[in-house]
Amino acid sequence: MAITPVFQAGDDLVGPVRGITPERIEWYDSAMLSAATNELRQVGSNIHTDPEFAKSEGFGGVNADGMISANWCSEMLVPHFGMHYLARGELRTKFIRPVELGTLLHVKGKIRQAAKQPNGNVRYEIAVWCEDAHGVKLVDGDAKVEVAA
Repeated sequence: MAITPVFQAGDDLVGPVRGITPERIEWYDSAMLSAATNELRQVGSNIHTDPEFAKSEGFGGVNADGMISANWCSEMLVPHFGMHYLARGELRTKFIRPVELGTLLHVKGKIRQAAKQPNGNVRYEIAVWCEDAHGVKLVDGDAKVEVAA
């Protein structure tokens, strides 16, 4: 039995709005390093934790790890598509501008296409992005989700 698409091309998706804080940056960096080494580890100086080091690398200051915004894009898709996204979804993100400490990050999406498949499923193609409070796009991407009949 074919399903009717819940979303149509042009529909907007709204995700979280969150601030980039030192605690969030530290949590992501420490969690990844700890997972990689199998022990609790604090991250040393890098572009995510040390303002002077970040400036020496050409940044204006500390900036967020890309996984923060990628995970928040993923988080936006879960309430809209649930297990369909987790089981049959794809997400690609591209970091086009640094996400600096203190940025209020707005996660957004737009349905590009909702196409019924021969098997009765609906395949969605979705634009995803993150922007700052002024509407400047910092992260760009796309997602695909197949919703099973």
